[in-house]
Amino acid sequence: MKQTLLFSLFILWATICRSQVSYFGKALFNSQKLEVFKKTTTLFTLQYADYAELAKFDQAIKKNWTITPYKIIKPEELARYDTLANYSVFYFDAYAEESDSISNVNIIYALKLLTPSKKPRVKEESILATVALFADPNTNLLVRTQDQQYGSKKSIKNNILSYFYNKSSFFNWSPGFLTGYLKQINDGLLANENCSIDYQFYNKVRLPELAKETLYIPEYIKEVFSSRLTLLPPSGIIAEPYNYKLKFIPYKELDSLILNKTASVKYVVYTQRSSDKIISVYDSKDDKIIYQRFYPQSPNFEMNDLSEIKKVIVSLK
Repeated sequence: MKQTLLFSLFILWATICRSQVSYFGKALFNSQKLEVFKKTTTLFTLQYADYAELAKFDQAIKKNWTITPYKIIKPEELARYDTLANYSVFYFDAYAEESDSISNVNIIYALKLLTPSKKPRVKEESILATVALFADPNTNLLVRTQDQQYGSKKSIKNNILSYFYNKSSFFNWSPGFLTGYLKQINDGLLANENCSIDYQFYNKVRLPELAKETLYIPEYIKEVFSSRLTLLPPSGIIAEPYNYKLKFIPYKELDSLILNKTASVKYVVYTQRSSDKIISVYDSKDDKIIYQRFYPQSPNFEMNDLSEIKKVIVSLK
C-alpha cells in the first residue's frame, strides 16, 4: 500500500505542478490498475452547495464521461462504498510539497481507485487523475498549517475534508468547468496516456481563431483580483495589449454557453497554486484545451497573461 501511494504521489508532484488537469493512464496501464478501473462505477462527490445545481453537474458529467458508468453521491455516502470492490471515486483532497526550500499547497479534485490489498479490511489507493483547484485564502491556510493543528492525523484530515465540502470556495469550479476537466481525463485514460503538457502548449489551428472570435473570461478573475489588474507586472514591462474581443462573464452564464450543444465558445481558466499559476484556454466545441501556460513564482493574474496569448496567435497567423 505504501509503495502504491508513494508511486502515485511521485507522479502527482512531477505533473500537477505544470498541468491544471493531470492523468496517469500510461503509468497505471502496466500495473493492470487501469483495466480494473474501467470495470468500476465512478462515484462523483460534490461540495454540498453544488447539489442545488445537481441537474447541471449531471449534464456536465454525462457530456464527456464515457470510460465508466457513474453515479453522483453525497460525501457522507462514501462510507457505504469504501469497503466494496468495483468502485472508483472523485473527491476533494490536498497535499503539501517541499521543493528547493519552496513550500506549495496542492488542492485537488482527484480520481481514486480502491482495490483490495493482502491485509483484511484495507484498501490500496491508486490515484488515476487530478484537477488542480484554485481555493480561497482560508482554505489554503488550513492546508498549509495542518502540521500545527491539534489532534490525531486522522481527525485533522477529516476536519480539512469537511471544510472542503462545506465551506471552501474553489474559483475554477463550476458545472461548465468540470465538463472540460473530465474531457481531458476521460480521453487520456481511454488512450492509456499520461498528461504531458509542458510549460507552454497551444493548438496551432484553434488558437488563431480567437483573432475573429470572443474570448470569454470568468468574472472571478476580475472580481477577486480587480485591484491588481492595473498594477505593473513584476517585470515592470507591459506587453502589447490583447486587443481582440474579450468578455467578462458570470459563472452561470458561462456554464450555459459551455454546456450548449448548438454553439461553442473559447474561455479562460486561471488556476493559482501557492506561488505559481496556470493559464488555460478551453474550446467548448469539444471541451479540449487549446492553450496552456505555467508560470512559476508568479501567482497573480496579469493583463500580460492575455498579451502572451495574443503573442502566440500573431506568431501563428
